Amino acid sequence: MKVCTRCGELKALTLEDFPPHNRTKDGFDSWCRACRGSYRSANRRGRFRAVMDDDQLAHLIETTADCVICGYVFQSNSEKMVDHDHHSGKIRGILCNHCNRGLGHFRDDPLVLEFAKVYLLEAEGKSEATTYLERFLAEECE
Repeated sequence: MKVCTRCGELKALTLEDFPPHNRTKDGFDSWCRACRGSYRSANRRGRFRAVMDDDQLAHLIETTADCVICGYVFQSNSEKMVDHDHHSGKIRGILCNHCNRGLGHFRDDPLVLEFAKVYLLEAEGKSEATTYLERFLAEECE
């Protein structure tokens, strides 16, 4: 039996109740699976701890209401993806899953994204200026 140091419950010392940990005497984590899982989920598994502490990240997630790129309004925090620079590790903002994956698929390269934009516009037979004017007029009419 072992007491979880987070929730204080006494649980069986098994892999079912405690995750393995190679730096402890007994080979098990000091937190039970439920506590470890909820902590990691709430703190995005500590991936950004080197650039932002858990409280700052939680605040950023809580205060972001919509995707910075497409404007999708989030229904829950689980929809929010933390966008970061893969080279520096710096957090850039909170995005929806589609925009976050899109940037990743374009290797976070603004030039490649620009070429993709031109490609899509040309495929529609439109110039860039015409497309922006159409979008602007459509938004003004709403």
